[in-house]
Amino acid sequence: MTLEVRALHKRLGGKQVLAGLGLTLDGGLLAVLGPNGCGKTTLLRIVAGVLEPDEGSVRLRGRPLARARRDLGYVPEGADPPPHLTVGELLRLVAVLRRCAPLSAELGGRLGIPPLESQRIASLSLGQRRRACLAAALLGDPWLLVLDEPTNGLDPDGVAMLATLLREHANAGRAALVATHDLAFVDAIGARRLKL
Repeated sequence: MTLEVRALHKRLGGKQVLAGLGLTLDGGLLAVLGPNGCGKTTLLRIVAGVLEPDEGSVRLRGRPLARARRDLGYVPEGADPPPHLTVGELLRLVAVLRRCAPLSAELGGRLGIPPLESQRIASLSLGQRRRACLAAALLGDPWLLVLDEPTNGLDPDGVAMLATLLREHANAGRAALVATHDLAFVDAIGARRLKL
């Protein structure tokens, strides 16, 4: 599988955010780095299919995103699932929408999901919401993970768990695109770097 980003252009609020950006990812981990406002989140939102580019294209497995969404899991920086749902309800809803098996007990345990399952999203800490959203993104075992500032709100054990999961994801021949300011995390996951 391959992620191909070709000649992306995007203006936001009258400012050119992306100008001809291209990249190819055949597997492994790619960290997108740069100062605030340089286009990291815009790139990830376009790759995830949330935002349309002004010009250019994104293809996954040789197909347009609209036909390859099952191969992609996305956690935006401001991930805010419906607050009235419990974590269990969120995960069951995503599994039904993705037409995939529920979260495995093993993965759920690693993510710390069992004690959160009956809690409403609104009652969770930022780190707990991050874990729930990561669990939702991993449903269906997507080839590509798109994660925006994934360590925000996680405690040190959570950061270590995420680093291990991402290394395992890459070792299984899959890919992740990660926007972050956390250079220690980039080193921990052994990601290649793309500076915007």
